[in-house]
Amino acid sequence: MKVGIPRALLYHHYGDCWFEFLESIGVEPVLSGETTGKIITNGAVKADNETCLPVKVFSGHMLSLKDSVDAVLVPRVVSQRQGTCSCPKFLGLPDLARALDCELPMVVAPRMDIADRWSLWAREWYVAARAFGAGRARSAAAVLKLLRALEQAERAEQTEQVGEENGLLEPDMSIGVAGHLYNMHDGRVSLGMLDKLRAMGATPVTVDEVDARVARKQAETLSRRVFWGFESHLAGAALHWSRARAVSGILFVTSFACGPGSMVGALLEDQLSREGSVPLMTITLDEHAAEAGMVTRLEAFVDMLRHASRAAARAGQAPSRESRNPMDERLLSDMRVTQTCEVKSH
Repeated sequence: MKVGIPRALLYHHYGDCWFEFLESIGVEPVLSGETTGKIITNGAVKADNETCLPVKVFSGHMLSLKDSVDAVLVPRVVSQRQGTCSCPKFLGLPDLARALDCELPMVVAPRMDIADRWSLWAREWYVAARAFGAGRARSAAAVLKLLRALEQAERAEQTEQVGEENGLLEPDMSIGVAGHLYNMHDGRVSLGMLDKLRAMGATPVTVDEVDARVARKQAETLSRRVFWGFESHLAGAALHWSRARAVSGILFVTSFACGPGSMVGALLEDQLSREGSVPLMTITLDEHAAEAGMVTRLEAFVDMLRHASRAAARAGQAPSRESRNPMDERLLSDMRVTQTCEVKSH
């Protein structure tokens, strides 16, 4: 039996755990291909117009599995940790998948509710394993293996991964990229943003490189509590980068029609503008994004950071304010406030 896994959304967080579960019960996991323009177009045509870009990408991957698998695994992810809940699109994703096309294979949707300390949701994975034809003992062993894999993934998120002291980087042209992993790790959706930053001489830092405990503590200082788990981590990571001056600038990357992203972006902009943060630019992705426009905006942002860094270095060497270059003064002033630029590529 072949069970498909769409290469989209939470596959980029839990894909390895899902693969291991399916292999443990003796079925063949089939991963959809890399995202292409055709996949995005097909998903945009079939998905509801009100959905965000990542859901349209997911829809395209679902359709690409139509004739190659016997069933598709689409877990209903309710929460990622204590005190949080998932975005509504994750809660309703299995229902959306079933409504895409009446000829799609069976959608199997066991619940994942990591905030449930008793792991009562694991029963649904046992039922799914039995439905795939696994015996009782094998199904129970696969569920235990899944729980252990998720625990290991959670511990890995709480390990300092960047630098040697509290996840700090040298601020020499490092740029924090506060965007969902399913956007940033998909080269077609992000238009290769991370590689483009590296080609420009910058070092991109993503949110998965920030200790989850550090991000959680920072997010608690926002003027409003963020209940969505992933968005809370994005905001906390950006606040950490800014307050620790761990990066030269921050890119907040969101998707068009993403409700939680819009709200968190506004909260983050307000908080950082009052604190005098490192420069911040917002980039909004959609299915019409053009690579040329993206490159132009990234180049402008990197050039601004580079000039501001040079201005700061010259100002540190200058004996008096009168001897400084007027352009340096303006750049230094710009660095003390949040620079927000809403970017939507068409």
